[in-house]
Amino acid sequence: MSETKIQSESVEAWSEFNQYYPPLIASIGESNFLDRLSELATALVDYDSLVVMSFSTDKAPVVLHNDSSYFNDQVIDKEFMGAMVLDPFYQLIRRGVRQGIFRLEDIAPDEFYSSDYYNKIYKQTGLQKEIGIISSCNDEFCLVLSIGLRNKADVEVDELKRLNTFYRLIQCAICKHFEVGHPEQRTIGHQLNDIFSNFGKDFLSERECQVTQLVLQGYSTKAIAPLLEVSTETVKVYRKRIHNKLKISSQSELFSLFLEAASTVPADSNIDPLTVYFGGKSVH
Repeated sequence: MSETKIQSESVEAWSEFNQYYPPLIASIGESNFLDRLSELATALVDYDSLVVMSFSTDKAPVVLHNDSSYFNDQVIDKEFMGAMVLDPFYQLIRRGVRQGIFRLEDIAPDEFYSSDYYNKIYKQTGLQKEIGIISSCNDEFCLVLSIGLRNKADVEVDELKRLNTFYRLIQCAICKHFEVGHPEQRTIGHQLNDIFSNFGKDFLSERECQVTQLVLQGYSTKAIAPLLEVSTETVKVYRKRIHNKLKISSQSELFSLFLEAASTVPADSNIDPLTVYFGGKSVH
């Protein structure tokens, strides 16, 4: 693959990520979180659907989300769901794998495609290709995000490379959602609004905070400039200052820092998440 094509694919991947990741963050703790997650995951790899399943060592799998039209009736069939423990991704979890991204074809047993499970259960899904993202946020259960390709046999992008590029950011969002997503609690949407507004205020200037918030929302330097009525060069200067002050070097690190700092803030707090995250100390 030529260097130009690689660069083009990288730009395209980040464009997709910047479009779908901010809405995902905004939906943490809300009922539409998995819908937003599906939009992000399928857009990144040009697949068709996302099925999210919870696997536990002592219980049958539970379907948490299914945006396909396949096996809708079967998910309420206890026998069908019990058979899902034969799923190669579940077996991978049983062997101690708690994190990672895997193609089904790379982890399936050598006779998987001629097995009864494949012919009687798996084929009903209509999947031509499947990638599983295994995510474990605690000791209670693992999640498998099954990204499925149904309407064609292949895609033109390197699926594993793309997903691995954004895996940590997606993982942070998933863990935060399942940590705070309880309907009886104050919605995380409200909490995140406060966290977002206060993020960086003790470490950055007011204008630097504005730039940070816009970057977190997915705005480019070129788009930020007219919003703040400054030149693109000025925005670049602000972004460099932000990176220096927060000891980061990329947009990806800024997203990670925001998510990690957000997780440290008590409910109904008006404090800068970074102040809590850094223990009240400057990053310098």
